[in-house]
Amino acid sequence: MKKLLLSMSVVAIVLFSACSSDDSGSDLPQNNAPSGSLVKVEIIHPEENFRTTTTYSFNAEGKVVNAIEEGWSASQYLRAIYTYFYNSNGQIRMLSIMVDGSTEYTEFIYTDGLITSSERHSISGNVSRTVYNYNDDNQLINKHFFNSDNEEYAMSNFSFDVNGNIESRHEERNFGAEIIDYTFEYDTYNNPLKTPFENQEMNKIVGHSFNNITKSIRSDDFLTSEVNIEYTYNEAGYPLTSKEYSNGDLLVEVTYTYQE
Repeated sequence: MKKLLLSMSVVAIVLFSACSSDDSGSDLPQNNAPSGSLVKVEIIHPEENFRTTTTYSFNAEGKVVNAIEEGWSASQYLRAIYTYFYNSNGQIRMLSIMVDGSTEYTEFIYTDGLITSSERHSISGNVSRTVYNYNDDNQLINKHFFNSDNEEYAMSNFSFDVNGNIESRHEERNFGAEIIDYTFEYDTYNNPLKTPFENQEMNKIVGHSFNNITKSIRSDDFLTSEVNIEYTYNEAGYPLTSKEYSNGDLLVEVTYTYQE
């Protein structure tokens, strides 16, 4: 289950069988997807013989309502259903995930059109909280994570390049015991992961930049690692495929499919 959830390229965190105004459902026809929108992501981990497929479904308004992720290996099959619910302003107000019959969900709180906090309701009934802060350009500059005892146990800070992409991320985890820094470089093409969540504030808190990462460097107290990503693109300037390498080894292959 862990690999299935970690390989997901969109954020997700009960699942309701019906919701009249939300128009949510896993059996919606794919032709509701806006033209050019991302409708499927296929991910292969060659060294681990593991692959996942994520398929997006849209409602009549062209908003994503479900993402179904399936994962396969030689010995297991896993399936997760992500469901998105909207408020009266057309913004995602709740996000749920169901795996093996168990469901968790996260509710998002808005202030002046921005997501300023969220509450994650676990299967066990515990509620954890995240607080989001922005700069004057409405860019997300930090997150603060609180456990069910309202103790801050982690935080993330972000900086941006001139194109509005996340240039660096500083993380402090486990009450400050673990510190990790990331830096990123980008191409000049469109990020496909933003398209299912067009005009959604969700893109900010998930960390979807405008362009595609071509290099990431991760550093902690013990080591520094680098991942390089190569792409092919369609005529609209969106990736068709990508390959991630570390020290010359192929780690991940991704194929993107769009609505015609």
